[in-house]
Amino acid sequence: MSSADGRLASGPSPQLGRVLTRLRNDRGMAQKQVAKLADIDGSTLSRLESGGRGVSREVLDRICGVLQLNRHEQLEVLVAAGFLNEDAANLLADDDVARIARLLHTPELDPADQQTIRQYLKLAVSHAKALGYLVD
Repeated sequence: MSSADGRLASGPSPQLGRVLTRLRNDRGMAQKQVAKLADIDGSTLSRLESGGRGVSREVLDRICGVLQLNRHEQLEVLVAAGFLNEDAANLLADDDVARIARLLHTPELDPADQQTIRQYLKLAVSHAKALGYLVD
């Protein structure tokens, strides 16, 4: 979903509201404090937490920054907001997979090295299949 100005935005989400409320409470922060530090109106955060309002990715990133979320918490928030699906979040939550993904998208990576790394990944998937694991 996009906002009127073309930015990525989510619709109202009770799940996102519950997640944000829990993470804010875990940090002992008041709504007003988070809203002020995230440079949003207090009523905006209140409606987000009650599930009655959508949010832009930009505003959600600011809230996550104020709450100083770790990567796993950020992924949980992005899934709850609908910006990321569960499969993608599970991939990104795995430190090894995330490290390989960053490496494969490094501009300095030589194309021949990238191809070799991808062949190793295919080999790992083939090995998992040979062991009897279901691999799509």
